[in-house]
Amino acid sequence: MLGEEFTFIMLLSGSWNAITLIESTLPQKGAELELLIVMKRTNAHERPPMPATVWVQVEVKDSPHIIERFTDLFDSSQMNIAELVSRTQPAEGDRPPQLYIQITAHSPGKADALNIEQAFHRLCTELNAQGSINVVNYPQHDERDGE
Repeated sequence: MLGEEFTFIMLLSGSWNAITLIESTLPQKGAELELLIVMKRTNAHERPPMPATVWVQVEVKDSPHIIERFTDLFDSSQMNIAELVSRTQPAEGDRPPQLYIQITAHSPGKADALNIEQAFHRLCTELNAQGSINVVNYPQHDERDGE
């Protein structure tokens, strides 16, 4: 959220009836909440398989560019960030402000997900951060959403 404004992007898939219901309901709700809503229909695209998911949690002294360092780590490993949550805890007494970060990312290759563990621990050590990482590998399958 930047000031009093924010952007929310929602990608939907489903039956024609369900999508039409959303398309007819959102403008009314937007007017009620004084929101500007822009909708656009797009074509579905096939998602590449993502055989691994990585979850990380980090607690570190707050300073500029910390989140960027962690997102760069995932980007350099060709991972797709699915979720990023951060919050700052104000300074208390002698303790400086703390930054808490949670990231969920998907990897197109199992090796990338395994390699990121070492890189993540090195970055945490460099930044004097407390961090945990959990990598889950999924068996490959041909199933697509909604089928």
